[in-house]
Amino acid sequence: KEADWFARNPQYIERVFTRAAPYPHYIVGAVESRGLPLELALLPIVESAFQPYAYSSARATGLWQFMAATGGRFGLKQDWWYDGRRDVVAATQAALDYLTYLHGLFDGNWLHAIAAYNCGEGNVSRAIRRARAAGKRIDFWSLKLPAETRGYVPRLLAMGRIVADPERYGLSIEGIPDEPYFLRVETGGQISMEVAAELAGITTEEMYALNPAYHRWATDPTGPHFLLV
Repeated sequence: KEADWFARNPQYIERVFTRAAPYPHYIVGAVESRGLPLELALLPIVESAFQPYAYSSARATGLWQFMAATGGRFGLKQDWWYDGRRDVVAATQAALDYLTYLHGLFDGNWLHAIAAYNCGEGNVSRAIRRARAAGKRIDFWSLKLPAETRGYVPRLLAMGRIVADPERYGLSIEGIPDEPYFLRVETGGQISMEVAAELAGITTEEMYALNPAYHRWATDPTGPHFLLV
């Protein structure tokens, strides 16, 4: 069902992958370096459609849609100057830390881990306990989980199949260059976003687009002291 929806909406696929262009090289590299399933690099499609400023009704934000509490739990600083949940590098590493933790928590079951990323580890753990108590199967497809989660996991699996073989679904995915789009540069301290953009030879708008975690006129005076350029 999820794959068929994507196949019927090629314009959505085109928009998402156009928007995603700056990020896959970094995210895929981060996933590969940890030896994790490459499908996890597609999770921001399901979470935010690769919109770094995406903000859900539940107050999750960023490519990986971290809630404030979960972000804080995995080291994402959040204050008046800076929100690490929207930091492409920091949030990617935190998301992979969280997914790795969930994978271990659920005894190496990736579908349970991905479901828990969506609806919380408590919900999945309770669903497993209820199923066991009733003598039922505990695989993802058999668990009684929120409707959103029951669609969320298949959506990621469908996107993985589509990326692996788009022609099978009548789709065309333009190749994204396998080369870095951005470089992380140390600033040594607080710096005006406008000055940083001028030094980097880009517009202020481009500087903010690359660094959505900084939501004031300058970087956070207490750090982190780096920018993506």
